[in-house]
Amino acid sequence: MAHGISAHQPAGSGPAAPPAVASPSTPPPEQWQTNWATTLPQLESISRQLKPRLDISVMRSSQLDAARLDEELSGMLRGQFLRAFAFFRPAAVAQLQPELSLLLDFLIFRFSVWEGRPLPGMSLMNLRYRNEAAVQMPRRTGSSFPSSSAASPTPLCIAGGHSGVEGPGLSAAQRSLYCLGAVMLRYAWSRLTHHAATRHWGDESGAAWQQRGWALMRRAESSYRLASLLNFLAFLRSGRYRSLLERLLRARLVYQQPVAARAISFEYLNRQLVWSELSELLLFLLPLVNVKAMKHTLRSYLPRLPMLIGGAGAAAVSGQQQQQGQPQSQHQPCGICSTADILEPYFAVPCGHRFCYYCLRSQCLADPQYACPLCLQRIDAMQRGSASKGSGDNGEGIGGNGEGSGGQELSLGSWLAERTVSR
Repeated sequence: MAHGISAHQPAGSGPAAPPAVASPSTPPPEQWQTNWATTLPQLESISRQLKPRLDISVMRSSQLDAARLDEELSGMLRGQFLRAFAFFRPAAVAQLQPELSLLLDFLIFRFSVWEGRPLPGMSLMNLRYRNEAAVQMPRRTGSSFPSSSAASPTPLCIAGGHSGVEGPGLSAAQRSLYCLGAVMLRYAWSRLTHHAATRHWGDESGAAWQQRGWALMRRAESSYRLASLLNFLAFLRSGRYRSLLERLLRARLVYQQPVAARAISFEYLNRQLVWSELSELLLFLLPLVNVKAMKHTLRSYLPRLPMLIGGAGAAAVSGQQQQQGQPQSQHQPCGICSTADILEPYFAVPCGHRFCYYCLRSQCLADPQYACPLCLQRIDAMQRGSASKGSGDNGEGIGGNGEGSGGQELSLGSWLAERTVSR
């Protein structure tokens, strides 16, 4: 063949055949692990440099509201819990009140913080405790970051996770110290102050060691309040650790759900604002309103209204006696309080209706234009009657001239003049 290629074509006279490629050999598993352990610190260093640390800011108002809610809920539970001992002796319950409060606080701690759950107020504000010591950035060693390998039993949470609020909860040691500080230490201080107050440690007549103990307690309390004030100022600046106990334990409040929507209902707030404005308006207007004059005006336009309010019984008895042709007797009830047993009976002048002395006197002093609630006539004076059954003719009627308590007619002007002179 003219155009064929000979099998024995010499080298260089045509294209050379490609060399045979050897198959790659698979590295052993130990080499993969070694390369990964060598490269992991560099990858972590690059990841931290490209993605800075997320330090989310928790609202200070939410943290303070959670503390206030916890106090309110604890107070409500304490009140309901103490009601169970309502039938015990009050002195015994008051003496054991610190122990009962200790039991309630321990139950709240046992089923919330010890179980890794937030307190009730914190749960309402979408907050929880986070171990801040486990989310701190690891320190540099040379030019690279140490890897979170099996060298440390508790690996660090890098930068609080992707959301900035991730991280482990409180450890067992932190929870135990929280119980010691928030429950046991509070009870011990309450019991110690109660014992010192009942034994009068602060009195000068007490022993020298009692006075020194009382002074030491006052200094400790003042130091604690000063430290709490400084911690609160630091909390307002940084937004972390609202109490000294949280700062000592490094228990920080973070959001429980980072993407939870804050559903705020303004219905309750609007209702409170409306009620507050309305109450302030009423407090401003009510002192300017003359209630007595309004009542007198209504009674003049509605003559049947007094019969329905307080003098129905007296009007009924008076009507029956007038129909039978009998005079008003001492059994007529009071036209104001409707009581039948009147100890100090007095008659109104000029209508002659029978009232209690204190009822009629208080109404006349409160309103100089006071009118009789039974007949709506203006009362000009008062005449004392007799409380005995056999003295009906000795001054129980109007205008009698009996001596003593029978027919004394006392006008309001004279009574006020005599009272002023006596003063």
